[in-house]
Amino acid sequence: MQLSKISMTVTISLGILFLFSTSGFCADVAKIGTISFQKIFDNSAAGKAAKEEINSEGQRMEADLKAKGDEINAMQEKLERDSGIMSKEAREEKKWQLNRMVDDVKALKRKYDRQIQEFQMKRVNQIRLDVLKIIDNYGKKEGFLLILENIGVVYAPQSLDVTDQVIQLYDTQYTQTGKNK
Repeated sequence: MQLSKISMTVTISLGILFLFSTSGFCADVAKIGTISFQKIFDNSAAGKAAKEEINSEGQRMEADLKAKGDEINAMQEKLERDSGIMSKEAREEKKWQLNRMVDDVKALKRKYDRQIQEFQMKRVNQIRLDVLKIIDNYGKKEGFLLILENIGVVYAPQSLDVTDQVIQLYDTQYTQTGKNK
């Protein structure tokens, strides 16, 4: 009987100790946030500038290809118009030149496509690196336990989204230093 009173007292004491000790750990709430890189690319000053650079470079390349296409069309029209008065050898030579120009333009288009993709990836990666530094500093400053990219998150309340705050910080940094890069 004496032993059961002691064991019951110890059990109750341990239970009370356990209850009060875990409540201390629950007082600190984990701060979690989400971020949308796509929204940053679409809405930040650096993202808009990068899109503008990419578009203008693409338009320049497209204009160059169009000019070369116009040359090909003019050469083809001249060949069709003059084929009746040309010798067979001259006609074959012009057709060969025309086919060569078409192949050159196709190769140039592939080259331009590759260049624009590389340019785009370079700009996007630079923005991503800059934003990751800002997120790291922001998360530490604001006491976040975790900031996740929302691309893999199935559900998160809108209140966890810190994208707008990061865009503001990034725009401030970009206007001070980014334009000079």
